[in-house]
Amino acid sequence: MKKIILLLIIFLPGYIFSQYSSPESVTYDSAGSRYLISNTSSSKIVQRDLQGVVTDFVSVGGGIHGITVYNGRAYVCNGNKVRGYNLQSAAEEFNVTLSGALFLNDIAIDDNGIAYISDFSNRWIYKLNTNNSDYWIYVLTTNTPNGVYVDAARNRLLICCWGGNAPVKQVNFSDSVISNIITTPYSNCDGISLDRNDNVYISTWGIQSVVKYDINFANAPVVVTGGLSNPADIYVNKNSDTLAVPNAGNNTVTFYFLDNPTSVSQINSEIPHTYTLKQNYPNPFNPTTNLEFGISELGFVSLKIYDVKGNEVAALVNENKPAGNYNYQFSTVNYQLSSGIYFYKLETNGFSETKRMILLK
Repeated sequence: MKKIILLLIIFLPGYIFSQYSSPESVTYDSAGSRYLISNTSSSKIVQRDLQGVVTDFVSVGGGIHGITVYNGRAYVCNGNKVRGYNLQSAAEEFNVTLSGALFLNDIAIDDNGIAYISDFSNRWIYKLNTNNSDYWIYVLTTNTPNGVYVDAARNRLLICCWGGNAPVKQVNFSDSVISNIITTPYSNCDGISLDRNDNVYISTWGIQSVVKYDINFANAPVVVTGGLSNPADIYVNKNSDTLAVPNAGNNTVTFYFLDNPTSVSQINSEIPHTYTLKQNYPNPFNPTTNLEFGISELGFVSLKIYDVKGNEVAALVNENKPAGNYNYQFSTVNYQLSSGIYFYKLETNGFSETKRMILLK
């Protein structure tokens, strides 16, 4: 009951007003601390801050679908075009028509700026280089492709499909071979996303729910949340363990706290006499490093990572912790980070310390 009440307090503003119009796709802008939602009927991208206030971001024109954030822009599918808008000014900076495309549905972008876009009507997956606007047909899916997700850790693209007993497919980035992973018992799968523990979430219109698979699809799926209304292109905010679901059928966006176990572990039972934040190791690192800290009293602990511009990259710990020595194993697999300098900051009980670390890819 506590969990349900908390969700209502945080997210109730999103339900009071009709601020969405056939919401289709959700993404998160970490620099702006806001969700961006594409709306098919109004042709607008709206922004929702963490207090639940929804305002217009930009009017695109024409039906819009999949949306994602990369390198300071929001990219959105718009018919047979992909458009990109500056996250700060909302100015259009990218507009590419994909020749032959009929219905560009969802979009995902890898660390190199290569976009993977599903064409619902042609059953194609396009590749689009956002750095120079080159594009080409990547693979034919046979089934109708819908949601796409770049699973960089396993060097593949995940695709969930429309239709009865909708399959989940993968494209191996090494050889561009497409294959079936699993045939689901669900119809009309729309969106796909991963959490920080690499669980796979898929929205399905068939049972109006979001279901969860393990990363290998070895075990039976579990319904995470139901009672939805045509759940479309979902998004998992890995920093806050929040599942965002656009309900195209009733003009709402549902936010669901996943309550995943934390990756921070207590090293030993010794209680330190002072607060400490040690230098990460290894350093430089790729893709994993250890962040150790000690707290001498029970208190609320915040451990966050920032880029050189001071933008928050990840909130690793945000919870009460008893006195002790702790280690957080941070992996960049769950984040789209480029090589460079980053800072990690520990705050607890009036103590604050920041240290520098280097990511080398």
